[in-house]
Amino acid sequence: MNDEGLNSFFDMRKISVMGLIEPLLHISELLSLRKELKRYLSKEAPDIFIGIDSPDFNLSISRHLKLQGITTVQYVSPSIWAWRKGRIRTIEKSVDKVLTLFPFENIAYQNSSVEVSFVGHPLAHKISKDLNKEEIRKNNFHLNKGKMVALLPGSRKSEVSKMAEVILNTAKLIKDVDKGTSFFMPLADIRHKELIPEVENYSWVNFSEGDSQEVLSASHLGIVTSGTASLEAALLRTPVVVVYKTSWITYFLVKPLLKIKQFSLPNLLAKKSILPELLQNEVTEQNIFKAYKNLEESNNQGVLAAFEKIHSDLKADGPDTAARVVAEMI
Repeated sequence: MNDEGLNSFFDMRKISVMGLIEPLLHISELLSLRKELKRYLSKEAPDIFIGIDSPDFNLSISRHLKLQGITTVQYVSPSIWAWRKGRIRTIEKSVDKVLTLFPFENIAYQNSSVEVSFVGHPLAHKISKDLNKEEIRKNNFHLNKGKMVALLPGSRKSEVSKMAEVILNTAKLIKDVDKGTSFFMPLADIRHKELIPEVENYSWVNFSEGDSQEVLSASHLGIVTSGTASLEAALLRTPVVVVYKTSWITYFLVKPLLKIKQFSLPNLLAKKSILPELLQNEVTEQNIFKAYKNLEESNNQGVLAAFEKIHSDLKADGPDTAARVVAEMI
């Protein structure tokens, strides 16, 4: 966005916090930033305010501006379909329209006064349907034989701290039974390697920075931390084991509020279990290894067909759908 001429008010990483505990650790800075931003936007009086994701940060700003007569939009719906459905009352008071990325999200707004438009997911347009994995492996990774496996521990420090070691230890189990397998772990920031205990013991893993899509596009299979990575895997036609682990206090506080049986985006979009999921205490080397081997031994034709449908569904009415919807509101 900076490349397109956007003036950044502050580094977005300052509000890239998740869960229940992490935001509390940064609450003073977050509240200060939000107060400053409200003051600035009230003075500027924009024609429209578009909050992008981060609903706990953006909705307060939207409500503040809406009370001043400024049109407000929330791009990326809060996950009210999964938990904290009561937030819909806050959304009603805060925004004129919500732009959703997934078709199933609109259902959660059926009995509310909120206007909703499904605009599709940008990744569905960015990622081509025409992939030649064998060619990508050969040209980009110089692999002509053996399996290539993607290992994605998450993009945030907290995720890498919790997920990287168990994923790498699972990869060691795979390596022990299939020595011809090549493993690649793309990190959002190469400095995240420092968060992995005894990382020098994993010299057989190819660590890299910022190329998760390229790695997934070439991989036969993968083990990924739940989130956007699981959707990327589906769009890039890579069957994966989806894993997730958070702090126990967050898990016990959130679990009673969850309204969904499955948590990975591909399974939610397919409306059935097409990929194995492991959550919290299920996330062990042996469990992941077993799920991986089951995936490896399947022909996965049904999984790939589901991936194809997900890709088509998420294109909505084209890549400029969101822009057209917003333009009509100005």
